[in-house]
Amino acid sequence: MCDFDGDVKTLGSIPEPLLQALEQRLQRDEEAWRNQDDKPNAFKVFAGNTEYVVFQFPVERSWHVPARYFSCWEEWKALVLPIIDVATRGYGYRQGQTSRIMLARLLAGKQSLMHVDHTPSADVPHKIHVPLSTHPDIGFLIQDRRYHLARGQAYEVNN
Repeated sequence: MCDFDGDVKTLGSIPEPLLQALEQRLQRDEEAWRNQDDKPNAFKVFAGNTEYVVFQFPVERSWHVPARYFSCWEEWKALVLPIIDVATRGYGYRQGQTSRIMLARLLAGKQSLMHVDHTPSADVPHKIHVPLSTHPDIGFLIQDRRYHLARGQAYEVNN
């Protein structure tokens, strides 16, 4: 359902206090990364290099709805929903829905291998990234073009 012809579209800035609140919670709860690493589509390209906190995911990879919330969502949603609201405001949806909500972190010194999201459940939704932490040397590659996704900006990525 991508509504642009490019690869990465900047959606706008996320207020720093929202990012800091989420970061502080992650710092207090390092176990969240280990306890919630149950991403339903655990592809080999991410094994050993990426950790997740999964909040919501489609029930089946054949379509983006229905999606289920994981048990940890209730304790995190007050921190995550405001970020989603700001990131998606520009779409103008009166009743927007989410089907995948997760935090992902690439482990230090690791890289995510090239891959394409080929499942039908990934084709329809807007895929939005909001970096909490990054480094100028970290790039997001699409085809042969490198993008640096800056902290605190929301980006839509063309699947």
